[in-house]
Amino acid sequence: MPEAIRLSREWDLIRKSGKGDGVLEVPSRATQISTGFGLVRVATGPAGEPRLLIPVARPARNRMPTGNRNLSVGHASYRSSGKGLHFIDLMLTEPRLAGVFADLSEKILERIETGEGPENAVRGTIEDFRKLLAASAATEVPLNELAGLVGELMMLERLCTGNPDAVRAWTGPLGQRHDFRSGDVALETKTSTRADATRVQIHGADQLLAPAGADLYLAHLRIEQTDGGTLSVAGLRRRIIELGADEVLLDTRLAAIGCRDPQGDAWNDTAFASEGIDIYCVRDGFPRIVSSSFSGGSLPDGIVGLEYALDLSHARDHLLDEVAMGELIRSFAA
Repeated sequence: MPEAIRLSREWDLIRKSGKGDGVLEVPSRATQISTGFGLVRVATGPAGEPRLLIPVARPARNRMPTGNRNLSVGHASYRSSGKGLHFIDLMLTEPRLAGVFADLSEKILERIETGEGPENAVRGTIEDFRKLLAASAATEVPLNELAGLVGELMMLERLCTGNPDAVRAWTGPLGQRHDFRSGDVALETKTSTRADATRVQIHGADQLLAPAGADLYLAHLRIEQTDGGTLSVAGLRRRIIELGADEVLLDTRLAAIGCRDPQGDAWNDTAFASEGIDIYCVRDGFPRIVSSSFSGGSLPDGIVGLEYALDLSHARDHLLDEVAMGELIRSFAA
């Protein structure tokens, strides 16, 4: 049986029973791996969090890596049979990463079993996992996908400023044709990663087609990558929640588009700065290709998909001024 699975079962057993083997004052059970200062122990935290206690001669705080919002790294001392015992104390604080923590613990045990010192085994394994996550984060979320989500969250933040319940109007993640819909108003967003960009990609003959009985608007958000930028998925999510939006509903929408860990590094390694936003009213005369652009009101036979680039510099007559933009934003609060 893989050690990670065995460890997970040990944590489950301790949580269900509420106790360990009675050796320590905290619920814990010994593994068969020794550091030379005692057996490594699996344990649980105050709320049942998975922990790994690695025996050491004495705490060496300056030699250990720092933790983060998902992993607590510290030291713990307990007495057993009148003897003081010292441990490196690793505890998971993010339940969704239980599998990753089990893998991390398995690698630490493997290093210790081969004779590596406990501090080096812990420090080396944590650093290896951080490098692995950093290397995969760059390719896990393509820049255009990340920028598109940041743009939608920027727009959602504006809408929630007037009405926190506007998160329900974020219909794109539900498979709806347009990104936002409230009553007789639909809003499509396009995000560019250059301040001077004017071109956007349109997908399909229906993307710039207004729903029946509704008006359609196109928001063009311009952002640029920058160190220390204030726009990130985690930051925007936090601000939207602070405005009063339903956190569960927001996370459900995020998960629906594949962002299941909006606070994770993969979605937040890149930050952006806002370079401007324009909103256009998509009506007659707006440069677009829709079904009615073709004879018979549908795509020609044999054409099963359509994608084209739109230069918004040719749509300036349809650009909303600040007053009209404000009225549009307020319409989502109605």
